[in-house]
Amino acid sequence: MSLRDAFHVTALTVLVGWVLVIGKTVILPVVVAVMLTYVLVGASLGLRRVPGLSWVPDWLAYVLALTIFGLAVAGMSLVAVTNLRNIAQTELAFEDRLLEWMARLADLLGMQGVQTTDAVRDFLISTLDVPGLSLGVLSSAAGVGGYTVLIATYIVFMVAERAPMSRKIDLVLPDMSERGAAIGIFRRINEQIVTYLSTKTLINVIVGALSWVVMWLLGIENAMFWAFLIALFNYIPYVGSLLGVGVVLVYTLLATANIQLTLLALVALTAAQVYVGNWLEPRVMSRSLNLSPLTVLLALVLWSSLWGLPGAIIAVPMTSILLIALAQFRATRVVAVLASRNGDLY
Repeated sequence: MSLRDAFHVTALTVLVGWVLVIGKTVILPVVVAVMLTYVLVGASLGLRRVPGLSWVPDWLAYVLALTIFGLAVAGMSLVAVTNLRNIAQTELAFEDRLLEWMARLADLLGMQGVQTTDAVRDFLISTLDVPGLSLGVLSSAAGVGGYTVLIATYIVFMVAERAPMSRKIDLVLPDMSERGAAIGIFRRINEQIVTYLSTKTLINVIVGALSWVVMWLLGIENAMFWAFLIALFNYIPYVGSLLGVGVVLVYTLLATANIQLTLLALVALTAAQVYVGNWLEPRVMSRSLNLSPLTVLLALVLWSSLWGLPGAIIAVPMTSILLIALAQFRATRVVAVLASRNGDLY
């Protein structure tokens, strides 16, 4: 790569990053819709593999998959709103627990006294606003609902565009060799992303189900909501499972002040994560996206800094698509090779 090419690549990267940040409100729903369309395509293919459903036409399989997905989103939204309201109503209990733990810590540090307790209480009142936080989340639910409707609309039109897409490619690329190369690139992206997202979604459902069973057996309140949160965070590589379990443990400790129960939840939830992450996931996801661990980590930092939590969730598939695109050009192929797991781009 010449100095001129390096300058062009750097300038293009900065420009694309600036556009992604400025156009987040427009671009992010489209990207999320694309990712969910991949999941729906994988789900529709899975439905047709079910014994007795192989006769189902493509359009009906898409409708069934979209209906199931819509019902799941509606159910999880209802669970989230209900549980957030319950959490908002327990603010006083949380503050009492925190005061109790801070008082114990003050005793250990030799800082007993009314002045210390008052200072801790003032600090908690000024910083801890559970109802405000929960109601803020609830108030943003309307915006999320609007985004959901917009994303669902995008998905419907994207699914409808799949059928005529091959004819459009024929018209845009009349040359046989160019058309074959373009179709090969699209097919590779489709296969990798559909496999990753559909399989990852199935694994996260299993993680959420195991976590719900653990929390239900331990008597942890709002178990369904926390299981959904753990499953959602599990899309984030490396740190997602830690974040999900950590939030549940903090809530359990504050809600019950039971160290034994919290430690038991830690062991059980960690065991479920280890089982899925170290045994089940490597066997189910046999087809890797060919990204090195360092690339995944850097992608997580980059996309989360651009788009926050949604960026962290879609970091891996977005980087995989970018890697396939970079591999098509001689000037950027070296970047794709360095970012891949084994250097094999095909």
